[in-house]
Amino acid sequence: MFLSKKSVTFAVSALAMLCSGAAFAKEAPQAHKAVELSILHINDHHSYLEPHEARINLNGQQTKVDIGGFSAVNGKLYELRKKYKNPLVLHAGDAITGTLYFTLFGGSADAAVMNAGNFHYFTLGNHEFDAGNEGLLKLLEPLKIPVLSANVIPDKNSILYNKWKPYDIFTVDGEKIAIIGLDTVNKTVNSSSPGKDVKFYDEIATAQIMANALKQQGINKIILLSHAGSEKNIEIAQKVNDIDVIVTGDSHYLYGNDELRGLKLPVIYEYPLEFKNPNGEPVFVMEGWAYSAVVGDLGVKFSPEGIASITRKIPHVLMSSHKLQVKNAEGKWTELTGDERKKALDTLKSMKSISLDDHDAKTDMLISKYKSEKDRLAQEIVGVITGSAMPGGSANRIPNKAGSNPEGSIATRFIAETMYNELKTVDLTIQNAGGVRADILPGNVTFNDAYTFLPFGNTLYTYKMEGSLVKQVLEDAMQFALVDGSTGAFPYGAGIRYEANEIPNAEGKRLVSVEVLNKQTQQWEPIDDNKRYLVGTNAYVASGKDGYKTFGKLFNDPKYEGVDTYLPDAESFIKFMKKHPHFEAYTSSNVKFNASSDALPKK
Repeated sequence: MFLSKKSVTFAVSALAMLCSGAAFAKEAPQAHKAVELSILHINDHHSYLEPHEARINLNGQQTKVDIGGFSAVNGKLYELRKKYKNPLVLHAGDAITGTLYFTLFGGSADAAVMNAGNFHYFTLGNHEFDAGNEGLLKLLEPLKIPVLSANVIPDKNSILYNKWKPYDIFTVDGEKIAIIGLDTVNKTVNSSSPGKDVKFYDEIATAQIMANALKQQGINKIILLSHAGSEKNIEIAQKVNDIDVIVTGDSHYLYGNDELRGLKLPVIYEYPLEFKNPNGEPVFVMEGWAYSAVVGDLGVKFSPEGIASITRKIPHVLMSSHKLQVKNAEGKWTELTGDERKKALDTLKSMKSISLDDHDAKTDMLISKYKSEKDRLAQEIVGVITGSAMPGGSANRIPNKAGSNPEGSIATRFIAETMYNELKTVDLTIQNAGGVRADILPGNVTFNDAYTFLPFGNTLYTYKMEGSLVKQVLEDAMQFALVDGSTGAFPYGAGIRYEANEIPNAEGKRLVSVEVLNKQTQQWEPIDDNKRYLVGTNAYVASGKDGYKTFGKLFNDPKYEGVDTYLPDAESFIKFMKKHPHFEAYTSSNVKFNASSDALPKK
């Protein structure tokens, strides 16, 4: 439940007083002193315990490398804790949801590796509630790290009551530094599954109330550990007084520098950003990308008056030297060898922001134990598909092509239906055929099968858009599939069906009809050009890839309220099968496509 700003003050202040053990009474002025702090932070690791592949531009060549992994995170944290004075180790939320480590272990694997990292504090993210209150409890019970969240307040009868505090005090050389926790509200309430016995309060109002209350206690050094996302936290930095540093999560933004830009990594902002609060004092904001790929490293010096300045700023991208692959003359990825490999490694070693081959032996053992169990459990049956095979893969992307398969990729429609099931509030979903790599055959379905059908690790994305734009998305995709050379762009959907012609040289004019399923009446209705629909898709095409040009135009336009839910498509598949453990295969793709000979006007 989301409660407005008007109801924030009493609830947040009351909980804060309860957790601190004393009212926020105004204290006599204290003599403060200057202190230095080393803030080490990650966010949004999303159960990525193992390294994953990325591409960089290295010495002029596109190069495949492995980045991240929680052993690398903990190894880097241990190194920096020994190196720097007064380390403060923070996790800005979304520890779970993203890989089979969460699907199979429900947060216990993530808790184990986080415990091994000896984080000082963790704040709740929206995905912590994906499996409801009970699912969150499975993460929190084995977690030995203090959890903070000031704007998420369970009722007294909730199983989550007293499982976290709004803030805590971290003492450095006798000087008190307050750490406030904060979660994103709308995304958690509308896209996750918190219980009705958990209340959510406005982020900005909560931040100011907490800062005011802590100032009354005589504390003039405050850090906000916030999963409210970069944009909201930038707003907090500019609107709220007395907060000095904001460690953010949720946006999955790489805050970086020119070194990382030179590698063609997706740097969004400089590390860190600096703003002025209403009093004209500096506020620093930073985020550490996602998926255990970065350990942020910020040196902060506080003056006696509580004014922060930066002494060190390094976003450490965690990378392995074991994979360095480039394309050979035949276009195949091959390992660099000899002098080329040495040159590549020398380049990476010269970069302050690249950290090679970090690992922690204890974390390695933990992950190895869970990995063995994961590999075994991944073969377990999650459901059964009955009926006919649902064609997919490259041979079935376009319906009725050469008359071989009039329905096309029924498997893609099936995947769109799993997205439709996961994104409970959407009106329709659209999925590109190229995102589904195989036929879906009748028989047992295992956890591993989900990742075979959906190997790209896409997440689910939503837009609010007019029906006319939905039709244009379909036209764009057909043009790219039929004319511009990528059959994988061909669109299928759930909650939507359409008829189209293959008429050559007819860009934007192929649709015959489009209908949307009315969820209330369960009747098909013609799409309304002027009505705003909530549309789900995958993050790849949502950004304009694979010829989805109209989606791409909406990507950075706030009018269309684009949201990356960071819910994995494979996880949606698994949830769908758990909901329908004996599922009869679809026999229709929801697309009627008239091939060229059928589409041409009859004489």
